[in-house]
Amino acid sequence: MTYLLKPSLPAMALGLMLSGVASAQDAGQAADDLNVVRRVSEILGGEARGPGEEGRIAAISDLIMDGQGVPRYILLSRGGVAGVGGEKIAVPYGVGQLVYIEDGGWRLILEMTGEQLDQAPTLEEGSLDQLRDSNWLSANRQFFNADQVGNEAGTDDESFLFRASALKGAQVRGTGGEESIANVDDVLLGADDRASYAILGYGGVAGLGKDQVPVPFRMLSLDAEMEDDRYVLVVAIDATKERLQSELAPKLEGEYNRMLDPTFLDRITEYFGGTEDGPGAIEAAPNSLNR
Repeated sequence: MTYLLKPSLPAMALGLMLSGVASAQDAGQAADDLNVVRRVSEILGGEARGPGEEGRIAAISDLIMDGQGVPRYILLSRGGVAGVGGEKIAVPYGVGQLVYIEDGGWRLILEMTGEQLDQAPTLEEGSLDQLRDSNWLSANRQFFNADQVGNEAGTDDESFLFRASALKGAQVRGTGGEESIANVDDVLLGADDRASYAILGYGGVAGLGKDQVPVPFRMLSLDAEMEDDRYVLVVAIDATKERLQSELAPKLEGEYNRMLDPTFLDRITEYFGGTEDGPGAIEAAPNSLNR
């Protein structure tokens, strides 16, 4: 499965900031009323719904993000089982309304029925290559009545694309090539829709009892390495194992809502350094990263 597409000039800026996003109790409610932590892992478990009583029309299977950590497409799966199999449809980010329903999870509300969605251009299974095809992109924009998303010419950081799901579970290397000092447990989106924080976990047994440390996403760099005839995602952080796993490092302690506490966010900034120096970078990677 293709996880990455790189531009011809790699310069991958990543976004900062975390803030609230809103919840909607129905499709017409503006999404700016309730602060919630936008965990990519939870968005990927969401669904797309049509207008009125149309109900569920597709599953949200992934986010396609660019080199600035900004979602460019919401990848839908129509048909199949639990988002696996079926047609893959890349809805330009900003089309429809992404809302959070308390006790109902994330939903993308579209002004089209499932039958209408069946007419959308589809991606080949396991590939992002069509997101470089100008004819396919033009047809996709026309279908969704969307503006051009980022730089589609493949010449800057906005044209570097990757699947958000590729980050979850990825091993994290420390400064100086330290091997596997943590794993990426989740990625958080800010109110500006950029990746803002990565949640890094370490220790524990089978995922239980682990420590989780939120770090500014700017501290990460992404690369890919060949392993057993396939590419695997490699994540590095500008920190040592001692620094990341220190008792002084800010930890979630199982409470993601701590990311809505300004005092806790200040602790992260103080511990890992301010964000005023700008974003970090994603390193050059192969054109495709296969599962």
